[in-house]
Amino acid sequence: MTRAQELADDLFRPRAQGADQGDIHGQVGDNVKLLAEAGYFGLSISTEYGGLGADETTRREYAELIASACGVTAFVQQQLHAGGFFGGAPDEQFRREMLTQFAAGEKFCGVAFAHLRRPAPPTVTAERVSGGYLVNGVAPWVTGWSLLDGFTLGAVMGDKHLFVYVPKEGNGDSLTPGPRIPLAVMNASDTVEVKMTDLFIPERALLSLRPTEALRHSDHCSITGHVYLPLGCARGSIHYLRSLAAKRSNPRLTEVADAFDEEVDRCRADALAWTGACAGLPEYKERALHVRASAIVLAVRAAHAAVTATGGSAHLLTQPPQRLLREAIFYTTTAQTHDVQAETLDLLVSPDCWGA
Repeated sequence: MTRAQELADDLFRPRAQGADQGDIHGQVGDNVKLLAEAGYFGLSISTEYGGLGADETTRREYAELIASACGVTAFVQQQLHAGGFFGGAPDEQFRREMLTQFAAGEKFCGVAFAHLRRPAPPTVTAERVSGGYLVNGVAPWVTGWSLLDGFTLGAVMGDKHLFVYVPKEGNGDSLTPGPRIPLAVMNASDTVEVKMTDLFIPERALLSLRPTEALRHSDHCSITGHVYLPLGCARGSIHYLRSLAAKRSNPRLTEVADAFDEEVDRCRADALAWTGACAGLPEYKERALHVRASAIVLAVRAAHAAVTATGGSAHLLTQPPQRLLREAIFYTTTAQTHDVQAETLDLLVSPDCWGA
């Protein structure tokens, strides 16, 4: 983790404003490539395939660290950590080939399956054909498009969810990416809509075919897995408050930073205590959802404090507070399910919200 800390402190944080206001071909792309070269795209990949095989605590620490330095870098690189989908790929040779390349940072794989959570009619469907699958539809959110060699795609096939790997190479006639979606935050992530027209996926590229309930179960088990980006954002605000306190010789700002630090530590500890390993416990869902919502609100509060402490200049695009506040708002809806939305709303209207 030493190299990640160095990159975060020496490169990512000092250049975060430029990354936020740039595009994927600038600082963001450079940051992602540096992380890949350092081996961090193999963080969750088994050592059998050349990965680091890091435990959950280390993976979460890494996510929080990168998010504390540069939100758009953290988001893009997270969207490219697709190795977990390949661990159960039926074709052993394909599995080994792809995981080895991902771990070495030789190929970047995005994800496109958030649309499966939508209650409306499916936007991407698949059918079984000779030798594989035929896919049609629109994936509304694919991040890091210009960097990707391919992406993991989720599609509805009958009463199941099909997950396959889609390489960009050789599929130019079947894949139509739209222009970069204009976003108020993470605009440099090169997030686009991708249309698929009679896209043929060979059997070899199958990752899994699961009952639709499997995604809900996965979301249930990963409630606290998504708290580390907002906690990282909160850490970024704390870092800023401390630097401002030193610059202005203002001990009150140090006290505020200390108070937020304690909250981040408590929230992180709770998140690590209520992982998917506890999913079978009767109190798991209530505890996990509260941790998730608390992390979201904490990120917003810490960023709001950074804006407050800065004053009017906080609204300049050259200043970190407005970026941190936008990033905190973005994490409010990252991997949002109905349960997470409901818990966050409940916390926001609670009298205890700002002391969560």
